[in-house]
Amino acid sequence: MATYNKFQDYAGQLNKGVHNWSTHTFKAAFTNTAPVATNTVLTDITQLSTGGGYTGGAGGGLTLDTVTLSEATGTAKVTIADEVFTASGSVGPFRYVPYYNDTATSPLDALICWFDYGSSITLATSEVFTLDHDATNGLWQLV
Repeated sequence: MATYNKFQDYAGQLNKGVHNWSTHTFKAAFTNTAPVATNTVLTDITQLSTGGGYTGGAGGGLTLDTVTLSEATGTAKVTIADEVFTASGSVGPFRYVPYYNDTATSPLDALICWFDYGSSITLATSEVFTLDHDATNGLWQLV
């Protein structure tokens, strides 16, 4: 099970309207360099290089296809469908998967959170890596 970590600036970005969970495009990047809580934008992260079906750099990573913002009894929640990545060549090693807003322009590619998988992962051709999201509790909740 991966460990969830929030980038500190995310709370401020959220309150400044940087993130629109209903219309923006959100992505997950791969890195083997530990993010730090004070990182704010994707360029603070050392992503994997492009290869094996993974695209690095600005706009890189995996698009989170089904992102849903819901509200019930005063609690907002963001849920994300599981994402499956199949390597078309060697990918990795990576241990951390930071999430960012690919639509955000101020700041550009604003960071949200990252998951620590505990040890480095290397995928061979045709191997699958699944971002397993919590369908019940979501990525986060705001009460």
